Order: sequence, then structure tokens, then C-alpha cells
Amino acid sequence: MKLSQSNIKKLRQKVEHEGGFQIALAPMQPATFIEVKDASDRLYRDLLEAGFSVLLDDRGQKPNNMFEVIAFLGIRHRLVISGRSLSAGVVEYKDLQTDFFEKIPLENIVSYMQNRTHID
Repeated sequence: MKLSQSNIKKLRQKVEHEGGFQIALAPMQPATFIEVKDASDRLYRDLLEAGFSVLLDDRGQKPNNMFEVIAFLGIRHRLVISGRSLSAGVVEYKDLQTDFFEKIPLENIVSYMQNRTHID
């Protein structure tokens, strides 16, 4: 679900009746950095196709605002995509239950998330 296209009723339905989201994507400044927007959209599609329930915060908010929404919704796995991380070829992963943090090569994200969430 893209956050910009949702409303509180849709979010409530997803969280209360459908088990919420497994992964949150938080693109940093997608309006400024087209490569961030493109990579976020591509990763969002790839994760959905792999069977994940994904929330893409595509509103262009500041990081703290995005992170607060993700925490409020109780989403465990957060992926941050920024111009800096893309330049390095990675995405920043954080497990919000354990505070485990790791930089993952962009091309390995889907398989990495399958291993982290035990989806085959």
C-alpha cells in the first residue's frame, strides 16, 4: 500500500483485520532525487511480487515523521532508501524489534527479506 494513496480507514482495515504490514519502505527525498523514487517504486513492486505486505511511505516527509508512522503501525522491518545509500549500492535495513541494523546490497533485498521473515 502506498501511504499517499491511503486513508485512515484503509490503514485501520489493514492493521486490525489483515495483520498489518511486514515491511515499510522509507524513501528519503524522492521528489528531489528521482533515482530514490525509481528505486523505491521498483523495490516496492519486487517485494509485493514476492508475497510481502509492504507499506511505501511515498509522501516525501522528513525521516522522523516517516519513522513515527512506521513505529505507530507496528511494522517490524524498515528499509530506508536514500541517494547516499543508492550511490553505495545498498539499502539500509533495520529490525525495529531488536534494533539490528545492516546495509544490504540493493540486488539482494528480496532474498534477504525472505530470509529475515522466513517466507519461502
